[in-house]
Amino acid sequence: MITRSAFLKSLAATALLPRLSSAQEVAAKPDWAKAFRDGMATLDEIFWVPEIANWLDRPGKDLRGHFDEKINPPWWSCANAVEAMVDFMNLSRTSIYDARLREIHVGNVLRGSRLPKLADSLRKQGKWSEADDAKLRRKTKELDKEKIHGSEFRNEYLDDSAWWGVAWLKFHERTKEPRYLRTAVAIHKHMANNWRKEGGVSWAEEADKRDPNAITNSLFVVLSARLHRVTKQRDFLDWAEKAIAWEKEAKLYDGTGIVDRPGHQGDYWTYNQGAYVGGLEALHQATGKQAWLDEAAAVATTIVEKSGIVREDGVLFEKLSTDGWDVGMFKGICARYFSILSRSLKRQKAHPDVADKLDRVLAASAGAILKLPQEEKLYPLEWQEPPRAKIANFNTQLSALIAVASAL
Repeated sequence: MITRSAFLKSLAATALLPRLSSAQEVAAKPDWAKAFRDGMATLDEIFWVPEIANWLDRPGKDLRGHFDEKINPPWWSCANAVEAMVDFMNLSRTSIYDARLREIHVGNVLRGSRLPKLADSLRKQGKWSEADDAKLRRKTKELDKEKIHGSEFRNEYLDDSAWWGVAWLKFHERTKEPRYLRTAVAIHKHMANNWRKEGGVSWAEEADKRDPNAITNSLFVVLSARLHRVTKQRDFLDWAEKAIAWEKEAKLYDGTGIVDRPGHQGDYWTYNQGAYVGGLEALHQATGKQAWLDEAAAVATTIVEKSGIVREDGVLFEKLSTDGWDVGMFKGICARYFSILSRSLKRQKAHPDVADKLDRVLAASAGAILKLPQEEKLYPLEWQEPPRAKIANFNTQLSALIAVASAL
């Protein structure tokens, strides 16, 4: 016969079992936050250059090469690093990168303003000459905060500018500091001034690059809609609605995925998929209209199920190519916007099946990334095994980290 004391001990032990099981389950889950922090530390270790308050696109921190204009920051990629750090802090409720982001803005809002610091370091290294003094004076004289190119993170590529606008607007929302909103508004004006009479924002200002493309215009929708949400100014919403109307008229969404340019067929780069969905979600946030969210969910469903960018195991896949520098960043951007849409659907308690599909892609992709062998301490381009190509650089590292943060 069981005594009362023995029964109580047994009951207490049984009561503990669910808690132990839950703790073990939590411990078994990947630590996405630690993976992101460690990965950003590696990115800084290899690429960050304090003299210019930015990263360079190759290892070695070659100040001489940068001063001679042979090595530069991976400009649009750096914007995505800024956005990734803001997203991570918002999701993890930390402030570990705030000071760094302020440093980047101050050091680059007038591009080249940190050249004297770079020159000081080169002098200390004994890598300076009188000819360099003359070159420094010329470069410094050319700096002008009134110039469009080189100030407020604007240049001749409108998609480059857009990435910075979206990133600094996010940091403004985080800090409420007006300087970051000022940058986002200046970039928006720069993009709006490059709206073509035939419709759509030009990819670039160079004569042979005036055609519009998907990424530039999807980012313009995102930036315009979010600026309206933040400022309540109607003209920003007008631009967002005008740009999404042009994208639809140009048939960038063909029923299965988002093509790169008007007239293309089936060239589904992952970042185009994410950014287009991001524009629809941003319009929902700006207007409160459920129809925009419903459309985003419908488009996302076809992308996940029919475009070929998601493998059967749920891992994101760049099906078109592994060639080129830019392609290394694309999948992380797609993951970012999938995550934004998933969270928005959950807040609205809408389309739970779509949110589940997106969450599966995010978890599968981030889980695959953390299992990958790292080349020179960097995450590689391909997230599936076996890879088609073994490539590791700034973009592949950052893309992986964006995906990991998106799984938080």
